[in-house]
Amino acid sequence: MRPKSFYQSFTWVGIMLLAMGCIFLAIGIGMQLAPMSPEDINYYHNGIRQASTEATLRSFRLIFLLCFGLIGAVLAAVGGTMLVRWSLRRKRNQRLKQEGTRITAVVNDYTPSSVRVNHRYMTRLNCAYNTPGGKTYIFKSGYLRVDPVPYLHEGEVTVYYERNNMKNYFVDVDGSIGLGLRVVEL
Repeated sequence: MRPKSFYQSFTWVGIMLLAMGCIFLAIGIGMQLAPMSPEDINYYHNGIRQASTEATLRSFRLIFLLCFGLIGAVLAAVGGTMLVRWSLRRKRNQRLKQEGTRITAVVNDYTPSSVRVNHRYMTRLNCAYNTPGGKTYIFKSGYLRVDPVPYLHEGEVTVYYERNNMKNYFVDVDGSIGLGLRVVEL
């Protein structure tokens, strides 16, 4: 059993788009390498079969490559971009956990965001930190799958932020689960 993650993960979407893009590109390139002759192209105009030439075959291959290749390239680019952004965000969060300043913020509320997935609003955890000087900083977590508030110790969550830039922060909901409480996913 592995520890439960409260964060919503969309990496499967990036993997699926990248795989679909690669399949479309493979079909487009495979059609360029498939053995064909002009007799294999059946082109009819007003019910009469037209004679095919090498130019017709080249045009057919080019149109096929453009259709499948362009769709495949767009799908692969979008999927690859999603995976790269996810990887960079994960590395940034790990770096903030190792090198950033750690504070404990009080949970204000667990609210829906403006993002909808499958007719359901994604949810976030809003928390606040009051400095000794009287300033209040508000932090938002990433998108969450379930409400983590019952599992948090005294309604507090750990926040890591960059020393020189308070806007670069990470709300560690998974690491803030109550003292000795182990939540596992079955």
